[in-house]
Amino acid sequence: MLVASAVSVREQAAVLAERLRRSPTMTFRALVSDAPDTLTTVARFLAVLQLFGEKMVSFDQMSPFGELHVRWTGSEEGEVTVGDEFDVPNAPESKESDDDRTDAAD
Repeated sequence: MLVASAVSVREQAAVLAERLRRSPTMTFRALVSDAPDTLTTVARFLAVLQLFGEKMVSFDQMSPFGELHVRWTGSEEGEVTVGDEFDVPNAPESKESDDDRTDAAD
């Protein structure tokens, strides 16, 4: 069984906000250059979309499939808050066995 660790889109949004506040325009490639895995890259992309929805970033792409340039348009200070619709809470594992659930259903 392959298990992947969860990557928080909210946490990645905070990472992006910090970087873009220091350097207001960056390419998406630069924003994900240190991502340790594909899940982190995807989480950062979702974070860009959420930041765009909150009017904290804008982006330009000069040609189809061209470099995506992300520009910070949010406040220079304060916490970044984005929705958590992409973050899945860690559900506690049930200690009930399959046999217990079958017995309870009878």
